[in-house]
Formats: sequence, C-alpha cells, structure tokens
Amino acid sequence: MVDKRRKGRVKKRLRVLYGAEIPSKVGFTSDVSATGLCIKSFIVYNPGEHILMEIELADNVVVRLEGRVHWARKVPPNLIRKVKHAGMGVKIVNFLSGREAYLDLCRI
Repeated sequence: MVDKRRKGRVKKRLRVLYGAEIPSKVGFTSDVSATGLCIKSFIVYNPGEHILMEIELADNVVVRLEGRVHWARKVPPNLIRKVKHAGMGVKIVNFLSGREAYLDLCRI
C-alpha cells in the first residue's frame, strides 16, 4: 500500500495523555508529524470526535494539543502490540502550549 501522506512522519514512542474533556487516558505515540500523530491504545474515540492531549518531552516541557480523531481501530489489550494500526490517528487542530518544542521533535 502506498503512503499518501504529504507530511513526513517521524517514529517516536512518547507517553501521551488524552481524553475528551480531561486528558486522563494513557497511550503512546507510534509516529508524529507537524500535522498529526498516531496514538497506540486500546481505548479509542470515534472519528470526528475532538480530544485533548498532553505529551511530556525532555526538560519537563509539556505539549498541550487539541485534535480531531481521523481514524480509529479498537483492538483487545492483549493484541495492541501485534496489530500494526491499533489505536487512532489524530489530526492536530490547535496547540495550547509547547508548539515549537513539538515541531522541533517532528523535524527529520
């Protein structure tokens, strides 16, 4: 399958807190880009839903984001590491804090 993304993705495994109103669920990124990220988790939201996210980077920099779920694939917890696209793809809608630190992380 051909990758149709215009923006390059960088493989990064970072702990991310996310949720509809309060970022309280825990997942891990599998890749990030300037326009979106993939969250590996067995708790997913439906496509089109808006979520809040927090990612703690080095030096205690916290990136806070608003995003819209683009796709979601729910899998049982015991299969999360075996299924390639388990979790959800999120398009970044707005940076609440840490924009420059996040964009530095995404540079290839």
